[in-house]
Amino acid sequence: MKVGIVIGTRPEVMKNYAIVKALREANLDFVVLHTNQHQDPLLREVVFAEMGYVPDFIYPRSYSIGAAIDWVCEIIRTQQIDLILVNGDTAASIVGAVAAVYSDVGLAHVEAGLRAYDNRMYEERNRIMVDSAAHYLFTYTQHHADYLKRIPDLRGRIFNVGNTTVDLIHDFSAELVKPRLDTYAYITLHRKEFTDSRKRMIDVFTTLNSLVDEFDAMIFPIHPRTRDAMQNYGLSFDLLSRIMVIDPVDPFTSLSYEKFAALIITDSGCIQEEAYIFGVPCVTVRNNTERPETIKVGANVLTGFSPGVIQDKICSQKSFGHQQFPPVYGDIGVGERIVQALRKHFINWRNY
Repeated sequence: MKVGIVIGTRPEVMKNYAIVKALREANLDFVVLHTNQHQDPLLREVVFAEMGYVPDFIYPRSYSIGAAIDWVCEIIRTQQIDLILVNGDTAASIVGAVAAVYSDVGLAHVEAGLRAYDNRMYEERNRIMVDSAAHYLFTYTQHHADYLKRIPDLRGRIFNVGNTTVDLIHDFSAELVKPRLDTYAYITLHRKEFTDSRKRMIDVFTTLNSLVDEFDAMIFPIHPRTRDAMQNYGLSFDLLSRIMVIDPVDPFTSLSYEKFAALIITDSGCIQEEAYIFGVPCVTVRNNTERPETIKVGANVLTGFSPGVIQDKICSQKSFGHQQFPPVYGDIGVGERIVQALRKHFINWRNY
């Protein structure tokens, strides 16, 4: 069995760290394919270096989904790949899934079963399509596994293995260093639902700027998409005048900020999970989430985009402090469990 891991974004590089490690330890043949979606060195080369592996192939031209699918199909053929592994709900997951389907090779979907029940989201459509195509569905929680079991025409086999981020945080715990700050909030905002609306950006930034006195500092590493949207809308950084706006940070710096924060304010899916694992209260500036397990125990709350709700939820969540939440994301060894399942149950779909 030769595995091809298709990656396009920074979170995927991090989430696949544990799988790459397990494949190496099992002496299984694999290659890493990067679709060239994230081209910024901070979102690609720096992340790979910190995770300790590199892409074997990078799409050599300007990124587009259709061209990337053709490219992956060609590499499947020339490298004689037997199984494509994709992670999450990104464009890269669709690229890998479609290439696997039309190359008649196996498809494994890590982070299967997530649903926000909002088909307007590109990510939601991606999840549904990849789950439908996958032969192996690896879920982060029992909630997600139970959901998939209720889908009558799902062809793949379901394995609840836990969240690969648990392995990442465990293995690199020594790299996570407390910032020279006391009570601070850590902010990440970059999703399409946010950056596509000038009004939402103004409302949210104005609200956050008014809450700085609740903390010693509010730290906001601004995503390139968010910065570009501000420029396109003609928004002044005066909206964030009291917030510590910094350039994007490397993975360990980001995880360090998360681990020691008094509160995390985000619209990211991954960071909702990381906040939960660290026991840091989270405020998610969205109308919905595909991580309901974080909501269920009060570790996370949704605000939508109403300034009043955002203000109330930030103040209430901050008062909870760090907690030990139920271990819904599993124990360490997630990467090993994924690789063991593939070794035990792999079928050569070309000859099936």
